[in-house]
Amino acid sequence: MKKKEKLSNILLPLFLAFFSVYIFIEGHAYRGNDKYFPMLLGCLVFIVSVWMIIEELVGKGKPIVFSEINWKGILLSIAAMVAYVFLFPRIGYVASTFLLGFCIIRGLGYKSWIGAILWPASLVGVTFVIFKILLKVPLPTLLGV
Repeated sequence: MKKKEKLSNILLPLFLAFFSVYIFIEGHAYRGNDKYFPMLLGCLVFIVSVWMIIEELVGKGKPIVFSEINWKGILLSIAAMVAYVFLFPRIGYVASTFLLGFCIIRGLGYKSWIGAILWPASLVGVTFVIFKILLKVPLPTLLGV
């Protein structure tokens, strides 16, 4: 694989690594226990992005075919992640995470509207029950409930 291709395969995980550090730092600025969920999310995204970079450097990564990339979907996903960072503390976990999931699923080409609504809704519901109800981890919510 050429150096140019290898570099292009590292750019997305590198972006995710920087984005995860930003999420961690922003989450750390939240009050009280509200900071733990975004900090945990930032750590997990960082670990995955480092893993992706290592796989690419040791030669296990698959080459990217630029003509097959859904650039519109990728740009929409990046915009949704940036919006998520700013919306999360303002409208809370449930609404912002649902919107993020919906935008990414639709942006990356998922055709079913029902699936694009049910998948993020179920993910948000399950994680809300696990963190907020079972583990008693406070999550930012729109109404402070």
